[in-house]
Amino acid sequence: MKKVLIIVCLLLVFASAGFAEDFFSTSGRLELRGVLPLQETDTEPEYPSLLGILKVDTTHPTWRFHMWLEGGWDGSVDLPVEDHGFIKGWDKVYQSITPFLDFKEIYGSYANDFLEFRAGIQRFSWGKLDEYPINDLLNPWDYSQFLIKSLENRKIGVPSLSARLNKDDWSAELAWVPILVPYRLPLWTERWSVYPGIITMTKDYNAEIINQEPDLENRSLEDSSVGLRIQNSGTVDWGITLFHGYDLHPVFKTSEGGIYYEDDKVIVYPGALPDFHKMSSFGMDAAFVRGDWSIRAEAAYAIGRYFNTKYELWGYPANPSLGTFELNPNMHKSDSIAYGIGVDYRLFEDCLLIMQAQQTMITDRPDTLYDRKYETILWAHLRNNFMNQKIETNLNMAWNPEHGDTMMKADLWYVFTDSWKTGIAAVSFDGPSQSLFGRYSQNDQVELDVVFSW
Repeated sequence: MKKVLIIVCLLLVFASAGFAEDFFSTSGRLELRGVLPLQETDTEPEYPSLLGILKVDTTHPTWRFHMWLEGGWDGSVDLPVEDHGFIKGWDKVYQSITPFLDFKEIYGSYANDFLEFRAGIQRFSWGKLDEYPINDLLNPWDYSQFLIKSLENRKIGVPSLSARLNKDDWSAELAWVPILVPYRLPLWTERWSVYPGIITMTKDYNAEIINQEPDLENRSLEDSSVGLRIQNSGTVDWGITLFHGYDLHPVFKTSEGGIYYEDDKVIVYPGALPDFHKMSSFGMDAAFVRGDWSIRAEAAYAIGRYFNTKYELWGYPANPSLGTFELNPNMHKSDSIAYGIGVDYRLFEDCLLIMQAQQTMITDRPDTLYDRKYETILWAHLRNNFMNQKIETNLNMAWNPEHGDTMMKADLWYVFTDSWKTGIAAVSFDGPSQSLFGRYSQNDQVELDVVFSW
């Protein structure tokens, strides 16, 4: 918290120096969200949520300040009694905080005709694909509600320095993240838990499950990540991306678990800790537009990624009892190749069809992995507006053919004015319990949203 406040104060001083009184422009949004789950689960219920977003920008052409601040009440969290913090930080994986405050972006920048330099908390957007961009590796994700959040809202801002050089159609951007900022996961007891099977194992005890954090206290410059992107924006917009740093896809390390009786209650230590490993990646992407068609593609070769074995091989006892239990090693290191293509087609004026296919190949895959040698995700998104943009509709479908798991999401919005709109959305998941979408097969829901923006 102190580090965040110090950065805020320094950037405010940096931004305000030499500006006139009316250099700020502001915008924002308030969103009230209510959720109706469609299935009974062993996890904690989800309550209505209120999200507020404030954006502040200065308009000076050379020295600029930008802030994206989020806060509100998160009804999806199971808040521990002892957790009184309200600012989300960079030192914990499990951050079930409500009310909360989160600095998504806050940085100062200097720009001229050929150079832009930024310092502060940033979110980067590298690559061309939607939902799961292959070369977008600098920002960790918040998995607290999985794909219910948009890609932009899933990204966690990281303290970083970046410099971008521009010359005609060419640009080169170098970004440095000096410390490891972990991804964020929901608690084991929450609806969007990554492994809801942990709840099933302990439900007979009415136990308190301890969310074990990785040791991130002694971070140093050796924990930094760096990325370089070179791009040409001609008829074909293409780029090359180099990255060396932490792989921010969730992976768990097993250790010793245990079930204990303390202070008249049962305490469970799952023995599975979030883990972090460095990797290197070389990637390329390209995009071009031809009439009503837009074509996008990405590919990357990653060196030294870690994957988890099948959940049933972790070694959890079939009939857990009080005491400790040793878990089996559950990680495998391998290179991987990822590639994908996306196609956008405007069917008519207010109707856009977005299709995407991407695949990951694990080059050295043992039979112990749940992931197949080839893992595929097929996406389709149909966006259509009616009544002069008063009614907005979206239909999303995703399919992982290797495991047969699916996700379907539909939403309908009515726009009252430029400031007010309301909508209803439904989402459904299906598939095996360890698959990408199937692990959320009990999370089907309908939600209602009211949004005010300015």
